[in-house]
Amino acid sequence: MTNTLLDLVQKSGQWLVGKGIENGRREAEWIFGEALGLTRLELYTRYDMPLDAAETTRLRELVARRGRREPLAYVLGNQEFHGLCLTVTPAVLVPRPETEVLVDLVLAGLPAGAARVLDVGTGSGAIALALKHARPEMAVQARDLSPEALAVARGNAERLGLEVAFSQGHLAQGLDGPFAAVVANLPYIAEDERGLCDPELAYEPATALFPGGDGLGLIRELVADAPRLLAVDGALWLEHGFRQAAPIAALATARGLRCTLHRDAAGLDRLSELRRA
Repeated sequence: MTNTLLDLVQKSGQWLVGKGIENGRREAEWIFGEALGLTRLELYTRYDMPLDAAETTRLRELVARRGRREPLAYVLGNQEFHGLCLTVTPAVLVPRPETEVLVDLVLAGLPAGAARVLDVGTGSGAIALALKHARPEMAVQARDLSPEALAVARGNAERLGLEVAFSQGHLAQGLDGPFAAVVANLPYIAEDERGLCDPELAYEPATALFPGGDGLGLIRELVADAPRLLAVDGALWLEHGFRQAAPIAALATARGLRCTLHRDAAGLDRLSELRRA
């Protein structure tokens, strides 16, 4: 018996719900649409479209990956971020809505004109590319330690036609300021919080999530380097865990910086703005 498109979408959605994925039907639509090059509307206007054995097998494999709790973005191969469609692979973290809030805050806090901006720990290039897309006149640099992540970021920049200067290295070592903004979504999950993490994090690069200890090691280094990197009216913007807001404020004070906390979309204190006191 030939499976029709609607049959497989419905069955796949039900199966994903049974695997604990709340929006299983919608995610099945995304997977089928991406794999077949169809819009959501076309999935239903062409509901009786027959699928051959090879197509059916491929779609079932993709749905099975999601059922094993592999992040949807890895299954699809892309993730929308701040109006951009970014290629993502297991070499990079999946860009998240919380980081879109960070980008909006940075854009609102930047001076007019051709400001210099640095994105530390760029991963897929999400922050750097979103900033460059919003403010083409800015000079944006992006840094990551992982060559695999940089390959993804460079590919995104080329495909989107956005000029960002990428470099490999540890934090901002070897880079010269001054920058109007230094932005960083660094690994910050503490060791004692590993067991509390969503199971989907197991598919994402551990080095981009777990820095060891209390999770603040890399952030400490970058905050210590901030006075060298920042312009007089510049700011260091950090995404972090909500339990880390107070320790980061203390780190800022010790370096002659004042810290302003901002809330993410869930109302948690997970974004910090550090400026010269």
